[in-house]
Amino acid sequence: MRVPMSHNLRHILYSLLLISFILHMVMSYRAEITVKEDFKQCLPDENSAVFAAYSADGTVSDYVITYLKALKEVAPNIVFITDNPIRRADIDKISPYIVRLEAQRHGEYDWGSYKRGYNWLKENNCLKPNSKLIFANDSSLLVAESLKPIMSAMPEDVNFYGITANQDGIYHLQSYFLVFNPEVYNTREFADYLNNVKPQKDGLTVAYSYEVPLTAYLEGLGFKSGTYIPYEELSALPLNDKNCYPLTMLSKYHAPFLKMRTFTNRLDVQEPRRLVFQWLKKNAPLAYKDLIKHLKKIHSPYLEEDR
Repeated sequence: MRVPMSHNLRHILYSLLLISFILHMVMSYRAEITVKEDFKQCLPDENSAVFAAYSADGTVSDYVITYLKALKEVAPNIVFITDNPIRRADIDKISPYIVRLEAQRHGEYDWGSYKRGYNWLKENNCLKPNSKLIFANDSSLLVAESLKPIMSAMPEDVNFYGITANQDGIYHLQSYFLVFNPEVYNTREFADYLNNVKPQKDGLTVAYSYEVPLTAYLEGLGFKSGTYIPYEELSALPLNDKNCYPLTMLSKYHAPFLKMRTFTNRLDVQEPRRLVFQWLKKNAPLAYKDLIKHLKKIHSPYLEEDR
């Protein structure tokens, strides 16, 4: 004889099934997945950007979202390439700002991401005459409220442009933010340079293989470079990489970015990080908030200097 299920037992089973379903959805939403997805068509005759990123846990930090919002104002056609799988939840965070997402491990660092984004923009006819191409990445915290003054400051006689330059090795524009005019990015030589990017053993080798030679290579083709903060104005700062002086760059030279390596041991920082925190808190509260949130997420020991 069949024994009827009690009301309480039925309620418990339904509750367990609901909890199991919710847990499955949460875990699925937090899972890291490989993605290649288009979100919208490129806007004609607008600037384009390739944003290169990397995250060890597949998440996208808030400082990156803030950056994308500002970047979209000057380059609506953003291709987001991250050298890792991405969590489903974070796709929703970036999708309003981008036209294309590629999230997969390729092992070629930022330059491999620049290569992939550039090729997609070319193949989809997004790079139009009179529009600029920007290469940007998540190695920098956006401190400026807008990128529009940076773009408008690009001299008319300059063919490619960066924020700062470095004399390490040879003089070169630093690749955390680069702007190219069509006469540069439409050349076969520019495409060949990017398509010769291959996996390297570490990020330093990537920099010396692709970032350092680019300026001389393009200037050898007859193109003229320029920087938002002229290198010669920074001669009082003795180290080649002027980002080693973050407080001076922010306060005296109004640098629009702060290198995130400031809060690692991978940059020979010459000024107290404590004063950098104080400057940001007073003069760039959104950037400060985003920075603190990110440093907490990665359990940074440098948070102790935020006093």
